Amino acid sequence: MPPFVIALIAVLAVHYFLAIATIYLLFKDMGLVKAVIPWNLVVLLVPIVGPAAYLIFRLFRKKK
Repeated sequence: MPPFVIALIAVLAVHYFLAIATIYLLFKDMGLVKAVIPWNLVVLLVPIVGPAAYLIFRLFRKKK
């Protein structure tokens, strides 16, 4: 098997678990509102960077 295929499988596996954890936090933070839809799309469609973007946003967001 070519090395790039192994790397792609590894990246997608990491993205899967990272996306699931991030979406769990997203729904826990915001609940089920329309504002969740864009974040959900970013987290699911952009491997590794999508979940990282939400986690960084969550880190610096002001708490109510």
